[in-house]
Amino acid sequence: MRKGWIILLLTVSCFFLCSSDISGVEKRTGLDSPLKIALNLSGNFGEFRSNHFHAGIDIKTQGKTGLPVYTAAEGFVSRIKISPYGYGNAVYIDHPNGLTTVYGHLQKLDSTIAAFTQAAQYDMESFYVDLYPNPEALPISRGQEIGKSGNSGSSGGPHLHFEVRQTETEFPLNPLLWNFPVKDKRKPELYELRVYPLGPNSKVEGKSTKKGYRTNANSGSVRLQKKTPIVVSGEVAFGLHALDFLDNNSNRCGIYQLEVKVNGKREYLQQIDQLDFEIGRMMNAHVEYPSFKREKKSIHSAFRLPYNELPIYKDNKRNGSFVVEPDSIYDVEMIATDAHGNSSKLQFQVKGEKVGQSSEVKPDSTQTLFEYNKVNTLRTERCNLFLPEGRLYDDTYIDIQKREKRKSEWSGLYRIGDTDVPLHDYFLGKIKLDSIPEGYEDKLMVMKYLAKRNRSYNQGGDVKMGWITFRSKSFGSFYVAMDTIPPRVQIKSQLTAQSRGKVEFKVTDDLSGIQHYDAYLNGKWILLSWEPKRARMWLNLDELPNAIKESGNELKLVIEDERGNISTKLYSF
Repeated sequence: MRKGWIILLLTVSCFFLCSSDISGVEKRTGLDSPLKIALNLSGNFGEFRSNHFHAGIDIKTQGKTGLPVYTAAEGFVSRIKISPYGYGNAVYIDHPNGLTTVYGHLQKLDSTIAAFTQAAQYDMESFYVDLYPNPEALPISRGQEIGKSGNSGSSGGPHLHFEVRQTETEFPLNPLLWNFPVKDKRKPELYELRVYPLGPNSKVEGKSTKKGYRTNANSGSVRLQKKTPIVVSGEVAFGLHALDFLDNNSNRCGIYQLEVKVNGKREYLQQIDQLDFEIGRMMNAHVEYPSFKREKKSIHSAFRLPYNELPIYKDNKRNGSFVVEPDSIYDVEMIATDAHGNSSKLQFQVKGEKVGQSSEVKPDSTQTLFEYNKVNTLRTERCNLFLPEGRLYDDTYIDIQKREKRKSEWSGLYRIGDTDVPLHDYFLGKIKLDSIPEGYEDKLMVMKYLAKRNRSYNQGGDVKMGWITFRSKSFGSFYVAMDTIPPRVQIKSQLTAQSRGKVEFKVTDDLSGIQHYDAYLNGKWILLSWEPKRARMWLNLDELPNAIKESGNELKLVIEDERGNISTKLYSF
């Protein structure tokens, strides 16, 4: 028994063996590349995505699908998820060393894995499945092909999404800390400094609002275009618009580490080597949210808001802020480093001035202070807001305003909260109905209106006692609409008794969106695949040879939207 433990420890130790590269960042060994091509990335670990950090690396597949994908180490298939969204067709492999690797957006699965998956789809009568096979069901050897690269799910183009996770916690780890052959000699690029006044008496250049300063160079030893010290008072903190790029690559990636030094002493350090899906949305508390939402600027806020539990902060005094003394000069360095050890440094000076009278902006009389660590409610005559504890990242003033512009005959248009304020989870809203169509209550829903895109998105809703209740994960403008129109279905392929291969359909729904769908051949359920981004559904007749008769075949499609409107299409061949 003791000998067995020694062998296990040696195996784990060898797997995590570190070999320092020329840049000084320690790299782990033990995982092979999942593709047998030069690794060129379109995205890296920890870069900002909509409401989350990117949890893996996106490997380019030469602009095409169908490249063989290989397992990075031996193990067994622990999870298979097939979804029209997210990672699309994804395979998860557990390894003996306590790691799990993830392979997303696959075009197709290896024949053995595919047969296991399709059997479950038919058993559950569902295209969408989330399977957890027994360890003995699908063993995998190192370097075994597990499928072909693709563009499934929410992918914006052909690539392989690859992750490394701790098996026990499911925490994603930075794959670039392993010794994969990714070429990167480029230093991060630093574009703009932000200075934030944090206290009620704090100011930047005499004003109580944040201020930005452009740099005169992007990488290496960087200075500000502003030549003189930045004059501040009270408690302040910094932010930095920083991006990273790989060799011979124009794709924007995220930085690995950001350090702030004041007069040579470290005041702040963030390091994105591990994430946690449970609190991944807290990225919105780290990024300068309004700039990212409007302009996609990757500005790292080098301080922590009160409700920010991200595991990326390593060594922070006062959570990244500091208090300046009047008539003092401070030398500040902000050092951005990528996962290959390339660094760029921004150097500037801050001058302290005497704190004056409070210049805190007073809220409008219609606004109510919502505290991040309490349950908050706001009621008006025709619109209510309920915000549970832990939805805000800081105390915030909130109001509800009715817009003059109407979006429907069922209600007015209400702006709830400020779109520049991020939320960690759903709020509960209620809108008073101006009229209620008898017998059609279940067809009413709340829509979120985005004026910039002139588009609306379904938020669901339940009608009760003259009000409609709904949930949303972001503030904005909302109104009530009705959906009585079923989805539209159009066949895109010739369908005859001699038909083979893929039969494709265009399926669209303008309001509430597709909720459920089924296909039946001669009365038996068959697998119908769905790709929402292309508004396409398809079935493969080659997989149904025994189900197709020489004549008199009937194919039936049943497509239902989120408000229960159903389209039924019959095709005889």
